[in-house]
Amino acid sequence: MVVEVREWSSEALELYLDGFPLPILNSIRRYSLAKVPTYAIDEVTVVVNTSAMFDEMLAHRLAMIPLRSEESVDKLLSVDVMLCEKCSLDSEEKPSKDVCDKCFVSMYLEAEAHDEEVTVYSSEIKSEDPHVKPVYDNIPIVILAPGQRISLELRARIGRGLEHAKWSPATVAIARNVAEIKIDKELCNLCGKCVEVCPKKVLKVDGGRVKVERALDCIICKQCVNVCPVKAIDVVNIVDKNILRVESSGALEPETIIRLSLELLRRDLEALHNFVEKVKKGVKS
Repeated sequence: MVVEVREWSSEALELYLDGFPLPILNSIRRYSLAKVPTYAIDEVTVVVNTSAMFDEMLAHRLAMIPLRSEESVDKLLSVDVMLCEKCSLDSEEKPSKDVCDKCFVSMYLEAEAHDEEVTVYSSEIKSEDPHVKPVYDNIPIVILAPGQRISLELRARIGRGLEHAKWSPATVAIARNVAEIKIDKELCNLCGKCVEVCPKKVLKVDGGRVKVERALDCIICKQCVNVCPVKAIDVVNIVDKNILRVESSGALEPETIIRLSLELLRRDLEALHNFVEKVKKGVKS
C-alpha cells in the first residue's frame, strides 16, 4: 500500500492511495461527514432579545457557528454520543446529570448598543471551557440598533452530522478514482480541443503531441473524450488507485477527522464481527 500526501494544511488534507479499496475510502468519507463527533450549540435560552431578529433565527445562526473541538478529542471518543443525542429539549427519555455534564459545555452571549449601531460577532461568545469556543472570531451574528440588547445562555453539546449538519466537522469529503488517460498518437491530429476543454488543465500540447501533465488532478469528467473529433483519447479508472480529500470546518484538524473516522469505523466493524460470532454460536447451539 502506498500513501502520499498531496495537500496538507489546517483547512484540507488530500491523500493519494495505491492499493486501498475505494469502498473503504468511501466509508471513511461518510464517517467524516456523519459519524465523527464535535461540539455545536444545541440549546439557547433567550433572557433578553430586543433586536430585530426573531429568537428562532438567532438560535439557528448560533447553532451553525463551528466550535473548536480539537483539544477535546479524548472526551469525544470516550463519551457515548448516542446518549448525548437523547439530551434534546423535547426528549422524554433523558440520561443522568453525570452523563449530561460530560456532553455539554455552558456558554453565554451578552451585547448592547448604546449610541451607535453595533454588530455582534462570534468572538463575544464566552465559554466555560477555554478549549471549546468559536473557530472564527469574525462571524457576524446580529446587528443591534441603538438601545437594543441581547442576553443569551447557550449550551454546546457533543453530537454527530448524522443528527444535524452543524455537528459535521468536514465541509467537503471526497473519494474519487485516479484516471488513466490514453492518447492514440496515430489518430490524434493535434487540434487542441481536448486541452482547451479540460477544467483541470491536465493536458497540454508539447513537442508535436498531446501530453498528460497532472493525471492525479483528472476528475474523470470525460469532456476531452466527448470533444475529440477523431476519438483519439480515452479516460478510464485505475482499480485501487484513489484520491481522498477532506476539508475541515475548523472544529477539528483534517488529519484528526480522518484518524477518528478510521477509529470509529474499526469499532463498528469489530462490533459487527462480535455480533456475527454470537449469532453463529447461537445457531450451532
